[in-house]
Amino acid sequence: MFYARLFLPRDTPWAPLGASLFFCSHVKPHKTFPKPFGRLPMQRYTPFTDDLQIALGRCQARFRLAVGIALVLALVAVCVTIWQIGRARPLVLEESTRELLLKEQAIDRRFAAWSDDVEAFARNIASQSLVQLSVSSYAAMSHEDREALNRSGGGYDEDKALMAYLRDMFATFAKSHDIEEGLLVMADGDILLGASRSQAFSEAWKGLLARVLEKRAFQYGDFHSEEGRAYINVGVPIFPAVDGDKARPLGALIMALPLNNLFGELLTPPADNRGIRRMMLVQFAKQDNGTLRTSVESRGNVFLVHKKLLQKAPQLMEHVLSAEQMVREDGQNYYAMLFPSKTGLAAHVCAMVPEGVMNQAIESRRYVTLVCLSVAIAFLAMVLVVASLLRDRAVRSLVSRRIAEQKAILDSINASIQDGMVLLDKNGRIIYMNEHFFTAEGKARWVTLHLAEVLDRESADRILESMHTVLESGQESSLEMQYSDGRLYRVTIYPGQESEGLSSRVSLGCVVFFRDITEFRRKARESQQRVQKILDVFSTIVESVDAGLRGHTEKVMAIIEVLSPLLHFSREEHETLRIAARLFQVGKLFVPRHLLNKRGKLTPEEYAKVSKAPEAAYELLYSLNFGLPVAETVYEMGERVDGRGPRGLKGEEILFTARVLAAVNALCSMVSPRSYRQALSVEEALEQLRKDKGFDREVVDALCSIPVKDFQTIVRKCTGEDDTYQNAMALWDQVEPTDGETADK
Repeated sequence: MFYARLFLPRDTPWAPLGASLFFCSHVKPHKTFPKPFGRLPMQRYTPFTDDLQIALGRCQARFRLAVGIALVLALVAVCVTIWQIGRARPLVLEESTRELLLKEQAIDRRFAAWSDDVEAFARNIASQSLVQLSVSSYAAMSHEDREALNRSGGGYDEDKALMAYLRDMFATFAKSHDIEEGLLVMADGDILLGASRSQAFSEAWKGLLARVLEKRAFQYGDFHSEEGRAYINVGVPIFPAVDGDKARPLGALIMALPLNNLFGELLTPPADNRGIRRMMLVQFAKQDNGTLRTSVESRGNVFLVHKKLLQKAPQLMEHVLSAEQMVREDGQNYYAMLFPSKTGLAAHVCAMVPEGVMNQAIESRRYVTLVCLSVAIAFLAMVLVVASLLRDRAVRSLVSRRIAEQKAILDSINASIQDGMVLLDKNGRIIYMNEHFFTAEGKARWVTLHLAEVLDRESADRILESMHTVLESGQESSLEMQYSDGRLYRVTIYPGQESEGLSSRVSLGCVVFFRDITEFRRKARESQQRVQKILDVFSTIVESVDAGLRGHTEKVMAIIEVLSPLLHFSREEHETLRIAARLFQVGKLFVPRHLLNKRGKLTPEEYAKVSKAPEAAYELLYSLNFGLPVAETVYEMGERVDGRGPRGLKGEEILFTARVLAAVNALCSMVSPRSYRQALSVEEALEQLRKDKGFDREVVDALCSIPVKDFQTIVRKCTGEDDTYQNAMALWDQVEPTDGETADK
């Protein structure tokens, strides 16, 4: 619908608007319109349909990105869920392990209390004076005396009376403490008192005796059961009454102690049992035919002892709740966790959690994981719905806003274009020209003329030739053209863009703008001349400070001009060197004049004052803001490519223009006389540059390639006594004041 008015009759009031729409719809995207004189720059403009399509594409792309991210997140959530479900069992076992470890201290306290009670009871018996004296007396007897004492008619009456008393006391003590089995055994294995009626006790007392005598301390033995009761074997050494614990034990007291209520509390699951249903005390003993596992369990006031011979030695994992340690008791499987005993009893406390309890916790974790996945997917679906609604709203808002913007831009274009504008087809025929086109007699109109019929033949050919180049490259181009009335114009050519919907009889080629730059060029030339005069004044003032600098600036500038084709200076580098060559000595204005002309060697204080010249020159030139690295070039002239300069810069770290100016300045200084030396010949100066490693080799080689006679000509031409301070002031007076802003080139 935006092209409907383009082919209205030329006399209708819609013609200018139609031309603007035509131009806006076909000019190459993302170009900046030329700046009209006396007006602000126009806005960057993109064709309405293309811009809207791009914006809608971006909106769709963001929505597709949101959908993609949501799908990726959903896939990640599913993968994490599957992974978590697979790890549910080890995670639950790990968490249950941490919870059970919290009970270890309570179990250790119970174990220590029971162990202390057992050890105190056994040591109390062994430390009785009568027991120690009897054992000491018996140990002192010979083998014959012992046999006679044990016979009914032999031995001394005193010894028999003592043994009878000891037996009665031991029997009374054992009965009062519910000790069914007990022996007083000498170190050589001879039994002083007691007789075992239990086969389990009889088999275990010899090994327990050996450990007691070896360790000289209280020792635990094995668990066993007899007539429905559970016992634990213990042994305690008996020392002589006089020497005490430091002597070798004479024997040991071996007892089978019944398990008491305190032991029952040890095997009772805690109140907050963390899933513990049963607890056992487990011992493992290696035997020839396997490993004997002995377990003790409390059932109310009854203790049960179970013995099982394992063909394969178990792999004990302490403080770990694992299926590898699963125990089957009473037809049910239990996950077992082993706590090592921190007492002398070689046993493990085994906390057992039923398999059903653990499976229930595992299923609960899996259920929670699936619920979290469902919530995450529901949230992502809600996000997609909201994103879809926001997309639709953004599209509607975008279309409305673009229509309003395009209307405002079209109004601005018609109001702000002050340059001549011509639309050309590919054959060079004019489709439309606006009212500012200087050959259109002040009226905007649709025409069917060829460009050569409007402009002179030479100008038309130049524009058409440039237009063909623009159409081939797709890039804009510009040229300057002087018209017959003496006016200078800059002609800028933009490539057009074909679009669907155009009439078949329209083939847009290029859009051409004509800008009158006559006045702009005149002001720029005058501004350049004023700047040149100011630079001449600065140069002359600097040279007037130091008599040895007369003609130095001209020599430096002349040699730079000779070097330009040899080193292929860019336009920016050439302009920077041209300005810097005139002003690099300006820092000497801040140095006392008598120091510049001093013949003798400078003192450290005087040298410090002279060394401040480059920094002063940098601060002054930097404030002038040339738009080029003039100040930096002057400041880095003192650096050396081998790194021996003031700031230690070397090689490519130094500006190329600074390296050029440093070498040229050094050459010009050497061929000029100074107050403290005579001038060197050009050959000698060049030889000095070759030997000095502080200058850029490329620049030095370029200087050496220049014929010596050319240097001599430059030196003779630039060395003169005509320029004085008064001449500098005269030049300054000739600088015309600026009436307005300097034209921006």
